[in-house]
Amino acid sequence: MPFKLINCFVLLATVAAISGCQAIPNTIDKPGVFQKIVAYDQQLSSNTVDDIERIEAKLKEKTTLTEDDAVLYALNNNANFKALLIDLKLAKADLVNAGLLPNPELLFAFGVSNKPYRYAIDLPIEALWLRPIRLRNMKHEADAVAHRLTQSGLNLIKDVRIIYAQTVLAQEQLKVAESSYQLRNNIYTLSQKRLEAGDINGKDILLAQNDAAIAKRDWELAHYDVKIKKQSFLNALGIGQKYQDIALAPNLIPPCNINEVDQLVTQSLEQRPDILSAKYSINASKEKIKLSKLNWLKFTATADATSGTQSGHTLGPSIRSTIPIANQNQGAISRAEAELEKAEFSLEALKQQALLETKTANLQYQQSCRDWHVLQETLMPNVQQMVHLTERSYQKGDIAYLQTLEANRQFVDTQMREVQLKADLIAKYAELMRNSSKKVDAK
Repeated sequence: MPFKLINCFVLLATVAAISGCQAIPNTIDKPGVFQKIVAYDQQLSSNTVDDIERIEAKLKEKTTLTEDDAVLYALNNNANFKALLIDLKLAKADLVNAGLLPNPELLFAFGVSNKPYRYAIDLPIEALWLRPIRLRNMKHEADAVAHRLTQSGLNLIKDVRIIYAQTVLAQEQLKVAESSYQLRNNIYTLSQKRLEAGDINGKDILLAQNDAAIAKRDWELAHYDVKIKKQSFLNALGIGQKYQDIALAPNLIPPCNINEVDQLVTQSLEQRPDILSAKYSINASKEKIKLSKLNWLKFTATADATSGTQSGHTLGPSIRSTIPIANQNQGAISRAEAELEKAEFSLEALKQQALLETKTANLQYQQSCRDWHVLQETLMPNVQQMVHLTERSYQKGDIAYLQTLEANRQFVDTQMREVQLKADLIAKYAELMRNSSKKVDAK
């Protein structure tokens, strides 16, 4: 009979051990997250050590830094993003911890007079078959973290592209502001001469003076704006004070080709990393419910030995198990079910948010494209034509030079509007790319 008990104990331990021998699954590491980000943003060709070294050389040599160079450098050096990436290590540690089995416990009682020695070795058997559930739970959590960080990387790309465009356009705006000030100052100078000649009154000279003063103020503010935008750009890249003089390439205006909004919405709901992260969180919550329903179980196999009547060492198997009369882990089960319900609602909220953001970004992009089209196709040609006709009339002596300057002032104002529209168009395009989680292809 004892041999049968021992055989049953060995068989039970063997079956439990086999069920608990699942290897710890691999999780996505930092290079894997970068590969996902590059795959989502098809404008980036790669993200290797060679790329970073090449960009570092550009920064040292003060050669032109392209937009893609800036994005790659930010992904590797932005302090906030690097801090977020530590979550990958934490998820890996939690996964390893979920795969660890508890150590056996040893009880040894020394023999004394009229009391034999005794020792027992306890092994928590339930940990062996609960281990696969814990591993699946933490694997889903790790996948959720990886996709959430992928979304954070895409958000960083959008921010870097926008601040890159704003920095370049601030420099263009400075040039336009300088031209505007020079024109308005020339108008003020001519107005003073006309005032002396008696051609205009004091009210007109005050208007010209105020116009010139405002243009000078805008020019001075544009200088500060360039410095502010550059500091924000350096901070986004994680450069700090290491490199100050950086040459940026002129922005390429994105093509105004409007994709079907239904296609963008479908693409967003299927591919956005934050939505995929929410789905993995739901899977993790389901495994947590399974774990909570079994976590109350304590099933310990014990090898107990004492001095026997026929020998000095008699070993016998025994088991100890929880009897779920008062505590069946109801609170933990209810909490796990509530977390699952919350995760499902969070997924639905994310889908609604993605739907709103994608449609809004698409409409704003269409609006900016329409505004840009009107400026390029109608306003700018008309203003240029007006400047050309005014200059011809001035050459013939039909109008005064002041009218020529007025026409040029309108042209400069239109140029300023063009710079602002460039910034809006690039920002809306970057937002649309982020919300669709894929580069918007031109038709």
